[in-house]
Amino acid sequence: MEDKLIEYLVKLVNIPSVIGNEKQIADFVEGFARSLGYSYVRHNNSLIVYKNENRLTDYKKTVGLLGHLDTVPGENDFNGKIIDDKVYGLGASDMKSGLAVMMALMEMFKDKDSRYDLVFIFYEKEEGPYEENGLEPLLDYPLVKNLDFVFALEPTDNTVQVGCLGTLHASIVFEGKRAHSARPWQGENAIHKASDFLKRLSNYGFREYEFEGVKYIEVMNATMVDFSGGRNIIPDKFVINVNYRFSPGKTIEQAKKDIFELVNGDAKVEFTDLCPSGKVCLDNPVLVDFLKKFELPVEPKQAWTDVARLSVHGIDAVNFGPGLPSQAHQKNEYVPIGNVVKNFKIFDKFFS
Repeated sequence: MEDKLIEYLVKLVNIPSVIGNEKQIADFVEGFARSLGYSYVRHNNSLIVYKNENRLTDYKKTVGLLGHLDTVPGENDFNGKIIDDKVYGLGASDMKSGLAVMMALMEMFKDKDSRYDLVFIFYEKEEGPYEENGLEPLLDYPLVKNLDFVFALEPTDNTVQVGCLGTLHASIVFEGKRAHSARPWQGENAIHKASDFLKRLSNYGFREYEFEGVKYIEVMNATMVDFSGGRNIIPDKFVINVNYRFSPGKTIEQAKKDIFELVNGDAKVEFTDLCPSGKVCLDNPVLVDFLKKFELPVEPKQAWTDVARLSVHGIDAVNFGPGLPSQAHQKNEYVPIGNVVKNFKIFDKFFS
């Protein structure tokens, strides 16, 4: 099975699936599920895969394994190659190695009993805006909304990462008056008006926030700017995109309040993307069982994942995958073969 596992990974990274272009990879996974005799539901380019004889039985808990099919745009000079026991390819760590583990588990348990009923969820458009995410419509299906627990195979380097930071994007809009740059006194420079706010933002730093015994680091950063005018024009508008990563335990409304407090009335605030934080579910019986069986590091998820979306719908989940977080979205992305094999073996042992 280890050879097949790496074969699946190589096939996956050789299928381009940049966000919005997931049809080919969804067709591949659908064909694979059909070849193994699984039942499945397809919604656009997302799939829910399950065994006919395990339709959410009364005597077993139901566990989901979750992975997104898309990647960010990027380059990889070694796509599909194995070099020094690493598989290279766009999305190798984030998160086609997790998808390969899911496929290998599907094959392993197609004729083998499992301690839990298993549901495999492959979905599109994770790497884009919150509102367009392909997991959201799947949450209307009973197969998903009745899950007792979910493992999201996002890259964690085989550590168990609990909860996740919420994230929001806000446009901080400074307004001035347009003028010729040779006669700035006739205008009001919108960029200069942002100076006090930028100092406060720069001084925000890294703030530790503890929730349910787990320590997260909250950060707030300017990530993009936009302006009106040209190089010899005093701009009448200057917009700073601020990305705020906030801890579990804070609601979106509380996070928005933090932004307003930092702006302090100096500019208009327009929120453009609002993503909730993820629940810390260390008391879930499935996770308790998992952590008892394996000596694995438990860490906070210092990023956003769809664990948060599942939390909103009352579904407990953690991130646990073979990919390297440090390789996510990198040029010439790779994943160590040893990581992929280890992740598969842990799940195989846990479910057997």
